[in-house]
Parts: sequence; C-alpha cells; structure tokens
Amino acid sequence: MALAWILVANQSQARIFEAQKRAGQLREIEDLFHPESRLPGREQESDAPGRSFDSHGQGRHALGNFSEIHRRSGDKFAKQIAKKLERGRQEGRYEKLYIVAEPYMVGSLRNALKIPTRATVAGETGKNLVDFQPEKIRAQLPIWL
Repeated sequence: MALAWILVANQSQARIFEAQKRAGQLREIEDLFHPESRLPGREQESDAPGRSFDSHGQGRHALGNFSEIHRRSGDKFAKQIAKKLERGRQEGRYEKLYIVAEPYMVGSLRNALKIPTRATVAGETGKNLVDFQPEKIRAQLPIWL
C-alpha cells in the first residue's frame, strides 16, 4: 500500500502519483484525460449559443457564456476523478491524499469527493502542474508526506 496519493490535475488532464515513503519520490500510476474540456464552448454542447453579427459594422460576437460551459465540463471531469480516488480509498491503496490542481479544479474536486475520501486530504495546492516532471511536483509538497 502506498502511504500517499498525489493528484495533479487541470480541467482536461489528471495524473495520479503514489509515494511509498514519507520523504519518497513520486511514481505515476495513472493518467486520465478529458478531451471534451479542450473543445471550444460551442462544440462541447450541441445547444450552445451561437454567434451573431453586430447591427452596425462588421463585428461578430458570441451569444452566451462559454466560460460557464467550460466550468461545467471541468465539474464533470472532477466527478470522474473523484470516483477513481474513492475506489482507491475503498481498496486501501493510500492513507493520505494531496491535491495539486488549478484553483477552480481544487474547488470542483473538493465538492465532488465523498466525505470519507475528503477526510484523507492532507493538503491542497492551487497550481496547474499537470505538465511538470515528478521531481518538480514533489518539490511543491511537504518534505514529509
């Protein structure tokens, strides 16, 4: 059993690492993708608002709030990640959980986690480090996990 799992995530990718020792290095055990989060807002939802021409001049503008569509997509991915973390906790694969994710995703994950899994969270960092090497991610965590 790993001492700790470290989740590194943004709205389109999540990586799960494990640490076997309190001051140990990280070993990646899973990589999750949510490609829908990378699509433009109008392609994420078939009923997404369209675009319109200005009544004066040649400008065009979007109708609706595409950032809300991206947030909903991120929330959906957070629920998918939460299920994976819940399963790992139930199987006894970790004792502590550390979350390193872009700030909005930290909140989405916190809301998506069930109470027993949320109780294993030993730390949260609001940074997007999903593309970093394990050594750089480890440097953002406490010395003793």
